[in-house]
Amino acid sequence: MDERTWIVLADAATARVYVPRGERRNWTLLAELTHPQSRAKESELLSDKPGRVKQSTGSRSAMERHTPRKEVEITEFAREIVKALDDGVVRNAYDRLVLVAPPEMVGMLRATLSQRVADRITATVEKDYLHLDPPVARERIERELSGS
Repeated sequence: MDERTWIVLADAATARVYVPRGERRNWTLLAELTHPQSRAKESELLSDKPGRVKQSTGSRSAMERHTPRKEVEITEFAREIVKALDDGVVRNAYDRLVLVAPPEMVGMLRATLSQRVADRITATVEKDYLHLDPPVARERIERELSGS
């Protein structure tokens, strides 16, 4: 990995973008994105109950929620991450991209990636290493990438 590589560690509420500097063991934090709504409880995300419709047979909900609000927030955060990655491509800031995130988040990111970002992905690690100490995370990611 070199300085033209971005390494993204993400989960449902936080993403950090690192750039390897000098020796590959030295990573510099380039950006951090947060989305606290992704960590909120479903009850905290709902402002009020859905409307009701009065019918002769009683009342029923006028609008049924099909997607849990928490999932909507996580998807919105995935879009924010992808926009930052796409902006990096437009600025020619990186050539290679390594995604490190839990499988569900990798799926959400891949579902919203532009082709120009997808073309730069050189590796994907489907693990949650975001909250590890940076040296431990680097070591585990390097081990995953080397196949050891």
